[in-house]
Amino acid sequence: MSLRALQRRVKRIEDARKPRPSPFTAWFGSLDVWVEMEILPGVESGALDPDDMILIVAVLRAWEASGAWDVAQSR
Repeated sequence: MSLRALQRRVKRIEDARKPRPSPFTAWFGSLDVWVEMEILPGVESGALDPDDMILIVAVLRAWEASGAWDVAQSR
């Protein structure tokens, strides 16, 4: 095996071990930006229930902190 082939293989292994961003990070840059852009205006307009959205955002934050997106994406 050549050195370059070994380097490519190591890079693929290292890349596979890196945490993948959550969908919110990929689409909006962060979960906080999504909340500011989508959730807060919806709550202020009355389109979204504030009590429900507090719970939903809290669950999404917990999923993001625990790495649930990595597990789901690896399947």
